[in-house]
Amino acid sequence: MPFIPPEQLARAREMDLLTYLRCCEPEELVSAGGNTYATRSHDSLKISNGKWCWWSHNIGGTNALAYLTKVEGIPFLDAVQRILGELPQVQPTLRPFAPPKTEFVPAPKHADTRRVFAYLRSRGIDAELINHCIK
Repeated sequence: MPFIPPEQLARAREMDLLTYLRCCEPEELVSAGGNTYATRSHDSLKISNGKWCWWSHNIGGTNALAYLTKVEGIPFLDAVQRILGELPQVQPTLRPFAPPKTEFVPAPKHADTRRVFAYLRSRGIDAELINHCIK
């Protein structure tokens, strides 16, 4: 009978479902809004805050190993091998999004500023400040 060393089993149990799906089955992952995700094949399975729940079958868990055995029906040893065998060696680093820098260009001056003045006054902006900005 095959044997899984305790340290390998501990590593397999550490991986959460969202990380597993992002790394190994990204086509299966669907955003459900905010920090909540679902899977394409099981639309009632929701993943959020490090936990997952398959609402239609009233089962849930916290790691990818439980998902593979309970939901996908993969034998325990095969599920451990799948998690450990497909785990990438280096996690990808996320770069922060930086929008391209554009130079500010004010709108062209209009001959009549009455409508602008009336709108800004209705928003509670002081008349002196509006006149200074228009000049």
